[in-house]
Amino acid sequence: MLKGVFSRQKQSRPFKEYYVEWVSTLKNNLLPLLRRSIGGESPTILSTHVEMVHQHFQSYYYALDAATTSDPFQLLSQEWRNSLEKPLLWLGDLHPLLFTHLARSFLREDSPSDTDTDTDTDASSSHHRPWQVALAWRNPSDSLTARMDQIDCGLRLIVPTLSDRLKRAEDAFVDRVVPDWFRSRHRKDAAKVALGADFKEHMEEVVSAFLYANRLRRNVLLDIMSATSVYQAALFLEGLAQFLIGFRDPHLLNALEHCKALPLHAKHCRPRCH
Repeated sequence: MLKGVFSRQKQSRPFKEYYVEWVSTLKNNLLPLLRRSIGGESPTILSTHVEMVHQHFQSYYYALDAATTSDPFQLLSQEWRNSLEKPLLWLGDLHPLLFTHLARSFLREDSPSDTDTDTDTDASSSHHRPWQVALAWRNPSDSLTARMDQIDCGLRLIVPTLSDRLKRAEDAFVDRVVPDWFRSRHRKDAAKVALGADFKEHMEEVVSAFLYANRLRRNVLLDIMSATSVYQAALFLEGLAQFLIGFRDPHLLNALEHCKALPLHAKHCRPRCH
């Protein structure tokens, strides 16, 4: 009922449809282009495709801003997200620490040969990559390591603060809504006005927190891109794209659903879950 009474002006297109199309473009167009340029010999072409993928992610978060402002309810429920995505969500989308963890995974890479192989049959261009790519994350500079530490440290300060801000807003909403409704419960219109004012104020705070979280995600991506070379950025974005596309892998989703359906003591389920 609250959604119907206090809804904002909605976008004509559900965000879930945009998201499906966005992932499809990443998987079928931008990622293959990036992989071919990673395996090529032209830094200029590689730089162009790296920026294309980066801007694809940036455009996604601007679109998420618009969806949050026009209809925050679809992002609060996130019913269109699958079982793999939901545990990793924070304020409407991926937790920004996932970006820094992925970058740190490259920093901890021990063998350059790990970047030369890919089991995906569509990624044949990832074999036999130039040495600049294969060694891109080997022996990172002190400045790169320090910058990653700064980004990570900043997130670990900001994320709990923003989460606490949202929790305080929820607590304040609960504290207000029952007394305001109770005082005006015998007057239908007055109760509606009181509840509507409380709800509007709360949703404005929720939307503000979601928009701040999106800005944080955009900035973290930009900070990582600014701190890395074109070869490092290419591998990072390739890994991030693979990570997101993997969420919608039907085989992986079926394996997860199979595990959920079996008893916990079923031993043959465990390898699938890992």
